[in-house]
Amino acid sequence: MEFCPDCGKLLIPKKKGKAKVLTCPRCGYESKLVQTESYEVADQIKHKASDITEVITIVGEKGLSEAEIEERRERFIEGIDFLETE
Repeated sequence: MEFCPDCGKLLIPKKKGKAKVLTCPRCGYESKLVQTESYEVADQIKHKASDITEVITIVGEKGLSEAEIEERRERFIEGIDFLETE
């Protein structure tokens, strides 16, 4: 990793024509990228359990027994209680 000598921001590798340069996204400073150097850009995102979104689809209750309707309501309430405790 290299940083801009002018402002200290991380230099980003970019192509400029056929050449590769390191560019500062803040001030525009550019530096030649030496061919022997290698750069790899990787993003790794770690999620907490609370970041996961549960999707609940409500389907019409026609044709369901009273027990099935009650079971759906209980699961819905449990889901909301779970989200509120995190």
